[in-house]
Amino acid sequence: MGAGSEVLEQAHEHRINGEYDEAIELYRQVLAEDPDSAEAMWGLGLSLMNIGEFDEALETIVQACEAEPDNQLYLLDAGKHYTMLGMYDEAKPFFERVVELDADSKHGVEAQKQLSYYD
Repeated sequence: MGAGSEVLEQAHEHRINGEYDEAIELYRQVLAEDPDSAEAMWGLGLSLMNIGEFDEALETIVQACEAEPDNQLYLLDAGKHYTMLGMYDEAKPFFERVVELDADSKHGVEAQKQLSYYD
């Protein structure tokens, strides 16, 4: 584990504790050193969402999905955030992709539940 992963863990801890400004600063620090860090993009997106920066948050979470297109957690979170903002047509493909990857996983089951609202 390098210094970047330690900073990433600190960022996650701040986010989990509701210290979003501190988390955002640390996620951005990780991304400055590793612009392709999907985990940092995802965490940054969640943190931005919590402070009301919805457009940048969604953009960042979608970037995490593009960086790791098979990551069910990132895909599920993107779908949930689109749904939260009433953007159902944008959310649905993310939920479908989660189910496509593994319908029986924890995330797959949750995505199927989200999709059930579309019927």
